[in-house]
Amino acid sequence: MFRNFDYRVDYVRSLRDRLIDGVLRFVPDVIINGPRGDMRAANNVNVSFLYVEGEALTVELSTRGIYVSSGSACTSRVLEPSHVLLAIGRKHEEAHGSILFKLSHYHTRKDIDYTLEVIPKAVERLRTISAWRKTHQDF
Repeated sequence: MFRNFDYRVDYVRSLRDRLIDGVLRFVPDVIINGPRGDMRAANNVNVSFLYVEGEALTVELSTRGIYVSSGSACTSRVLEPSHVLLAIGRKHEEAHGSILFKLSHYHTRKDIDYTLEVIPKAVERLRTISAWRKTHQDF
């Protein structure tokens, strides 16, 4: 039983790392929130997409079958950035564009590859209509 558990954790960790590496490779102006490697929970990917509203990205991704959350899990009914991200020093605008991906052993490499196809297009589209611009002085 423990061996199967360790295998599942390693598998989910490999999906997590694939997702993080792909987001960093394919999407400009992102910040990975939290540490990389063994210091990060195997199923957790939290990314701040600069110049994008996290809630808008959540909706955009859900229309394509990718379900994520934005803001603080403790205040999910309020459109406020995560207090945890603010506490670790993220600016309000950085934290407001954060998205949390939760992975499990039910996900596949194809799921991650599909997600990495959709995210860059969704972020690019939202950035073209966003009130936040790269020239914004807060960044």
